Amino acid sequence: MIIISVALSIYIWSNPSRYERENKVSTTSSNSTLATRTIDDIYLPTQLIHTDSAGKQTLLINKNVSLVSQFKEQISKWKAESISKVRITSAKSYAALLNGDDSYVLNFPDSVTVSMFNTIFNQNLKNFRSSEFSRIVIPINDTDRLYLLNDSKHQIYSVHLKNKSLTSMKQVLQANKVKAIAVKMTYENNNTYIDYTQPVKMQHYSYLMSKLSASETANRLLDADGNSTVTVHNRNGSQEYTTGSYKRMTVNTKLNTVYFEDYSDLGSTRQLSFTSQLQKSYTRLVALGVPMDNIRYYGYDATSRSVIYRSYVEGFPIFNQTENGDVRIQMTSTGQDRYYFSLDSLQVPVPTTGKKQSVTLPSSTSILKQLIAAGYKDSKIGTIELGYQWSQNKSSKLVIDLTPTYYVYYNGAWRTYTSMLSGS
Repeated sequence: MIIISVALSIYIWSNPSRYERENKVSTTSSNSTLATRTIDDIYLPTQLIHTDSAGKQTLLINKNVSLVSQFKEQISKWKAESISKVRITSAKSYAALLNGDDSYVLNFPDSVTVSMFNTIFNQNLKNFRSSEFSRIVIPINDTDRLYLLNDSKHQIYSVHLKNKSLTSMKQVLQANKVKAIAVKMTYENNNTYIDYTQPVKMQHYSYLMSKLSASETANRLLDADGNSTVTVHNRNGSQEYTTGSYKRMTVNTKLNTVYFEDYSDLGSTRQLSFTSQLQKSYTRLVALGVPMDNIRYYGYDATSRSVIYRSYVEGFPIFNQTENGDVRIQMTSTGQDRYYFSLDSLQVPVPTTGKKQSVTLPSSTSILKQLIAAGYKDSKIGTIELGYQWSQNKSSKLVIDLTPTYYVYYNGAWRTYTSMLSGS
């Protein structure tokens, strides 16, 4: 045990956390120092796709440095002088720009606004601030333009730039450690789908797990001013923390998840714009005290008015950390706030050995064919997403294994393709 402990310590000291764990800001609670990240990091795009002169598309990643962050630094040096709406009359024209030769595409997991573009890339565009988009197209040979694309309405916004240059990015992308995964972007039914056209070799990872204290979290959420009395009750496998009659935090002791409700402003009417919801939900995310080293914006649920965040490793989302695999921040128009999150998080990577070091997955196009052949309805199959499955290590309760797999959004829920094919 001593030898194992020393070996782990040496590994952790000599291997800095992966780039998603880069911290910029720290906030302090009464009991601990919590690492967080700035809003522009949380709302960064998660994918970088390159289309070459022949129309071949590849997803670009680098284990040692975030290529998306590198693009962020580059775009922040350009000056966005103006923005205008491009007249697009058909989905075909939209797809032509999306898949244009000699271009880079930065993909967000879901829509953001032009105001958030200003925040993320340190710009000051004054028009169309509430307009939504989910992709940034950067033509390589266009010296003064980039484009913001909105899938749902196939709308395009043209941003006029000053000082645009891709020279330094080309040097970064030519590095030997940049991995290119063959993909194809397909636009249909007002959605863009990323198809993995060839088998994909993915790394298996293991992390030490960190656990937030339920009582400390309860004090942070229920007793922010330090003047309230927090009571706790055990109820059928859960712990319920309350203060007064307006705030309640319920901990599922088996899953180690938290459901928090705040009714202190119940009855008040608030009209939050989409931009405001994105910004305010980030503030609430910080207040939760959840370690944010790996967390990124994942999407917005318009039905429940919830902003969704998810943990990522090397640009790929992690599922199964909670029932939904995510953190949800809900702010209703009637004044209620509801948060759902896990007390468990990834801490530091630990070595993986043997056969688990890498996994080769089939192409997503072949998986789609297998699912249809197995009887699943094509009309109910949504996005097929390459990601990681969170699972408890069989040898240690302190270690989480991240296994590469495809997740399929089928009939309103995320499922692994293997569970669907096996019928489990």
